[in-house]
Amino acid sequence: MCGIVGYWSDDPNFGGELTRALAAIHHRGPDDEGMWYGNGIALGHRRLSILDLSTAGHQPMLSKDGRFVMVFNGEVYNYRTIRKELEALGHQFHGTGDSEVILVALAHWGVESAVRRFIGMFAIALWDKQEKTLSLIRDRLGVKPLYYGWDGKNICFSSELKALRELTGFKAEIDRTALGEYFQFGYINAPRSIYRNVFKVMPGCWVHFDQYGNKTEHQYWSVLDALSKPLTASEDELAEQLESLLVDAFSLRMVSDVPVGVFLSGGVDSSVLAALLQKDRGNPIHTFTIGFNEAHVDESIHAKRVAEYLGTRHSELILGTDQAKHILPNWAKLYDEPFADNSGIPTYLVSRMAGEQVKVVLSADGGDELFSGYNVYNSVIRRWKLNDSLSKKSRKAVRAVLETVPFHFMDLLIDRLPLTTAQTGFLKNQTIWKAQRLIDLISSNSSGSYYENSISFWKSCEINELLGNYSPPRERCDAYPGELAEQLCLWDLHNYLPGNILAKVDRATMASSIEGREPLIDHRVVEFAFRLPLSMRRGSLGGKHLLKKVLYKHVPRELVDRPKQGFGIPLESWLQGDMSYLLDDYLNQERIRSEGLLDDVVVHRIVRGFKKGHYKLANKVWSLLAFQMWHEAWGA
Repeated sequence: MCGIVGYWSDDPNFGGELTRALAAIHHRGPDDEGMWYGNGIALGHRRLSILDLSTAGHQPMLSKDGRFVMVFNGEVYNYRTIRKELEALGHQFHGTGDSEVILVALAHWGVESAVRRFIGMFAIALWDKQEKTLSLIRDRLGVKPLYYGWDGKNICFSSELKALRELTGFKAEIDRTALGEYFQFGYINAPRSIYRNVFKVMPGCWVHFDQYGNKTEHQYWSVLDALSKPLTASEDELAEQLESLLVDAFSLRMVSDVPVGVFLSGGVDSSVLAALLQKDRGNPIHTFTIGFNEAHVDESIHAKRVAEYLGTRHSELILGTDQAKHILPNWAKLYDEPFADNSGIPTYLVSRMAGEQVKVVLSADGGDELFSGYNVYNSVIRRWKLNDSLSKKSRKAVRAVLETVPFHFMDLLIDRLPLTTAQTGFLKNQTIWKAQRLIDLISSNSSGSYYENSISFWKSCEINELLGNYSPPRERCDAYPGELAEQLCLWDLHNYLPGNILAKVDRATMASSIEGREPLIDHRVVEFAFRLPLSMRRGSLGGKHLLKKVLYKHVPRELVDRPKQGFGIPLESWLQGDMSYLLDDYLNQERIRSEGLLDDVVVHRIVRGFKKGHYKLANKVWSLLAFQMWHEAWGA
């Protein structure tokens, strides 16, 4: 696990020394540093030593014949199997880690054939000195980040934007479409980044630059290919196959020369991970969880019960506003693109806690996308079926009536009532918010547009007010094959998982100088899940039906069978309480107007409504605040 950075340019004024760029990502690899320079190209590496702690794992790494130079971030867990295959072909190895195996595999088989053999998470840059070509390769699900800048002439790449900003000649210009995407969804997904001419390599793809700097994009893996091979075995047989596959995927992620731990929330995904890892293991595994002083968002008691049942070595931390206060000033440095998933706070804190005892931690992300587990799926499917059952004439009539309601006047009227802030917010939610949500439903011309509105922080029309002209850049979920329940999973697998969840875990763990591994999204498990009949994912046990069948064999159902709870923070109460000063500092109307990026009237209206108790505005306010903190830290 490491950080990589590099550039390729004929312009002697572009790039410069890599020292500053590597210093910017020191946290990703505090154990070692390496640089390599060629004719107009430079590769840099920061190392977090996990496999083969000797100098044999030092990077940049050159092939034996001197033709190839590689920098690599991540792990290829099945490298021992690949190594045996290469040894049978006559190759010899000096070290015991995966980096040397990866380089030999790429040199021997070529990029496409080599990466298809890899089981793991990786971001790789490979320079071919003979052909004068550069290849940038990203793992199938997008666990490891890989940014690259390309203006048709100069090429640069890195694990994080903060390293690119240190390169001489790098231009940081905000991409307005990406900024709109951020406000709509709370994150920016590949291939876009917050900057113009800076991109993310798409998951399952590699980008090739020839000797003239021309770019070609290649896709070597897609989950959609698995849909054509449906599984047809009985439920019990499928559960056995799934458990066997999970055990293998989980065991591979335990391969390490340093201590390994597990994030445990007490939910289905993390409990099945901990249960299968602890099963038949002599020593207790390390498990870590975080809780909150506010009981309605605290899951730590559930995690503790599961840990006690399994016999793990468990650690927990209870979070209050004091800890958050120390983190928020550094939010933009943790997530060096605009990022509005507030669960990044507890993710960072639990990573920091784990880092005191282990150097590798397993996180059970991906179960909701693979096995249809998100709560929002239930409401979207139910409401869309209701909408579909109404005639166009009926929908038009209901919409016409609702659009005559003076919502703005109602908002002002409720503000004047002699109510507490909490009562005001409750009344607005029960009237204005629900009516507007109904309008969204009957106004949607497709299930894709309705889902988009359901998960958006800001709707497209609102972003037009905030930023100016905006058109959503992503395909909607109904562009994917299958029925709606399948489409929702596919959309989140391609968007929310890599752009938000995996980015969050990568930055939080790397900021704590530990390696985060994602065993549930082993590509073999992903393919298996999407080959299942939908009834095995959404069955009599609800979402995650088959995964629960596996879990209940190892953990009593009563310990984990409860309503799904997100890994969030009590953001509303914090921003209306001890941390309200942040709104005054960053979102005051004069400051917004002077910066000229956002419409100050819109921002003022949103902040005012939130302060008056309209708690459904909390996500909008937080997205504004997170952006303003990013802009202050990095600018453009």
